[in-house]
Amino acid sequence: MIGTFFTYIGIFLFIAFFFGFCIFIHELGHFMAARWRGLHVIAFSIGFKKIWGYKYKGVEYRIGCIPFGGYVDLPQIDCTGQAKDENGNNLPPVKPSDRIITAFAGPLFNVFFGFFLGAFLWIHGIPQDTPRMTSFEIASVVEDSPEYKAGLRKGDVVQTLNGSHFNSTWMEFVEKVLYTVGEAELGVNRGNQKMTIKYLPKANKLFMPEEGLGFPFFLPKIPVVLVPLANSPATKAGLRKNDVVLKVNGIEVNSFDEFFDRVNEYAEKPLVFTIRRHGEIMEIGNISAIETQESNFYRIGVGYDYAIPIIVTKIIAGSAAEKAGLRINDVIQKVNGKVVSNPQKFFNMIQQSRGDAMDFMVFRDGQSMNISVTAKLIKNYDIGILPVFYSYPNPFQQLVDTIDRTIKAIRSMCSKQSTIKPRHMSGPIGIVNAIGKTVYYGGVIQALNLIVMITFSLGIFNLLPIPVLDGGHILLALIESVTRRPLSEKFVKPIFIACIALLIGLMVFVTFYDMKRIYNDVARSFMSSEKVPPPSAPVKKEMPAATPEEVKP
Repeated sequence: MIGTFFTYIGIFLFIAFFFGFCIFIHELGHFMAARWRGLHVIAFSIGFKKIWGYKYKGVEYRIGCIPFGGYVDLPQIDCTGQAKDENGNNLPPVKPSDRIITAFAGPLFNVFFGFFLGAFLWIHGIPQDTPRMTSFEIASVVEDSPEYKAGLRKGDVVQTLNGSHFNSTWMEFVEKVLYTVGEAELGVNRGNQKMTIKYLPKANKLFMPEEGLGFPFFLPKIPVVLVPLANSPATKAGLRKNDVVLKVNGIEVNSFDEFFDRVNEYAEKPLVFTIRRHGEIMEIGNISAIETQESNFYRIGVGYDYAIPIIVTKIIAGSAAEKAGLRINDVIQKVNGKVVSNPQKFFNMIQQSRGDAMDFMVFRDGQSMNISVTAKLIKNYDIGILPVFYSYPNPFQQLVDTIDRTIKAIRSMCSKQSTIKPRHMSGPIGIVNAIGKTVYYGGVIQALNLIVMITFSLGIFNLLPIPVLDGGHILLALIESVTRRPLSEKFVKPIFIACIALLIGLMVFVTFYDMKRIYNDVARSFMSSEKVPPPSAPVKKEMPAATPEEVKP
C-alpha cells in the first residue's frame, strides 16, 4: 500500500513538472522576447491561481497553487482594442515586427525544449514494442473481418503497405493503417505468388471497443531478434546481435513468448538454436543456460494484458490453466474469494499460493463460475540476451515525425473514409491521463518520449493562423505590416470573440470524450470487482512477449 502511494506521488510529480514545463517554457519564450523587444509585461506566473507575488522592475512575478504550467500577461500583443497597463493607463502601440517576434518565441521555445529532451532520448534510445520489420508473416487473422473477406490468410507475408515498403515496428505499422484514408492496400506474398489485398478498415471492437478505431484484425509473427550481452552464455556460444532465432532444439519459435518457453523447457542440457544471420540459415549449439533463482515463479500458463479487468488472452498448451479448464476471453474476477483489483495483485496471489489449489471465480458467456487451478513452480533460465528493442531517432527526426502525424491526423479527421474522428483528440485532461498511464505501464523513458511529442505539438498547434493563437497574432501583425495601418477594432474583435467561442467549444468537446475514456477505464475496473458482466466484446490487446505490458504468471 505504501509503495503504491509513493508510486502515485511520483507519477503526479512527473506530470506536474514535465507537462507543466511544456506550458511554462512556452510562456517563458513570450516573456523573454517581450522584455527584449520592450513590450510592457504586467505579470509572469509559475502555475495558476496566485498565492504569492513579488514585483521587480515593473513586472509582478507570481506563484500559483495549481502547478500545471504558467502564463505571461502581455496586453500589447492583443490587437482587439487599446492596450492598458495594470493601472488602466493606455499603452503605446507596438510595431508589428515586435509582436511577431514575441508571438513566435513561445512555439520556438517549445521546439527548443523538445530538442533538449529529444537529444537525451537520442542518446539513451526509446524502447520499442517489436524489432523493426521490413516484412512480416501473418500469425492470425479474424474471420469475418474486412482483411479476411479481402483474402488475407494466416501464413501470408506482408511486404508493402499502400504501395510502399516499410521498416517499422508493429505499432508503427498499425499507425500507418490508422492514418490510411480510404482503402488500405497490402502487398502480400503467398508462397511464390504475389498479390494485392485491398480492404476498407473498420472499427475493431476487439481492441479499445469504445474508440471505434480501425485497428488491424490480424497479428504478425514477431521475429526473435537477439541482442546478446557481453560475456554472456549467448555471446560465448557464438550468437551475435540481430541473429534471428527460428528454432530451439528443432522446435519452431514464432515469438519471444515461445522462445523463452523452449529455453526453460530444454535448458538442463546445452541448447541448439537454428538462426538466420544475414540471410543464411545456420545452427549454433552448445549454448549453456544459467538458472536464475530469483526469477523462479509459480505460474498457471496464461497470457493477459497488464490492465483491468484481467482477460485471458492466451492459454499455453499443457499448462495448469489448460488442465483446469480456463479459456481465452475468461475474465478473472476473484482468487480464493478475494477481488482481483489489479494485475500486480493477481500475480502476487498466484505466488502466495505456493502450489496449493486456488479457487478462481471467472466470468464466461454471461455467467460467473468457479474453477480450481493449481500453479506450478517454473524454473527460469537465462542465456544473457535483451528482449527489448530501441530506436534512436535524432531530435530533428522526432520533430518531423510529430509534424507528419499532425498533418495525417488532420487529414484523416476531415475524411469520411477514415475511422479517426475529432472525438479521438485529447485536451489537457486526456493528455495528463495519457502521461500518467505511460509512466505507470511504460516507464519514464516512454513518458519522456510522449512529453517530446506534446511539446512539439503544442508549438505546432499554436502556430496555426487562428486569432487568439500565436499564429493568429503573427498573421494579423503581418497584415498590418503590409497595409501600414492597424486593422479596425470593429473588424477584428468579432473575429476574436468567434474564435474564442469555437476554441471553448472544442475544449468542452474533447474534455467530454477525455472524461468518457476515464469513466470507461474506471467502469471496467469496477465491473471486474463487482461481478458485473463485462462487455460482450472484451478488449484483446495481445502484445509481443518482449514488452512489459504482457505478464505470464
